Amino acid sequence: MSCSNQDIDGTWILAYDDSKNSMPNFSEVFTFKNGEFERESYSGPTYYEKTNGNFKLENNTVKLNDSTILSIGLITNDSLTLVDEQTTYTLKKLNDTLKSNKSNKIYINGKKFGVKADGLKFSNVSYLNDKISFESQPFEESHNYYKRINHNGFDIILQEYAIPKIIKELHNDTIIIYGFHKKIYKIKMWEE
Repeated sequence: MSCSNQDIDGTWILAYDDSKNSMPNFSEVFTFKNGEFERESYSGPTYYEKTNGNFKLENNTVKLNDSTILSIGLITNDSLTLVDEQTTYTLKKLNDTLKSNKSNKIYINGKKFGVKADGLKFSNVSYLNDKISFESQPFEESHNYYKRINHNGFDIILQEYAIPKIIKELHNDTIIIYGFHKKIYKIKMWEE
């Protein structure tokens, strides 16, 4: 298999890996375009990194800034697998229709929400001080951190040990979010 820049150009978000729980302990998003890349990685309050530079595709590998080399396991229209010595990571390509020019007016911090994903109701979720808390877990006990970023026009919520989410829009007091894992989940949140 040989791929070209055209195959890899776009924004890709880490959805899952081949570990036992299939949920990586970090979140990552890449944008590749015209031989350049931008990468943001998050794994909790002590680690957030944003890097950019040039990339090259050579012999089924992506070479970032002439130093970091990632093996390409498979590339399709909507999935890219990158392989290291121990793990295969699957990234999903983000469609430009998920970009939102109004997402900066959607506030989640300091609020409590009811949540439905694919029609199933989940416990209430609160966002406060870069932590996510579920109805059954007070903030003092919460170890679930998040970081909200704008990456290439996508409004993204990165979390440790959770699927990444794209905030799409506010529709009739309901926030529409898309979560990426082995499938794409449509998530609805409304303020409680």
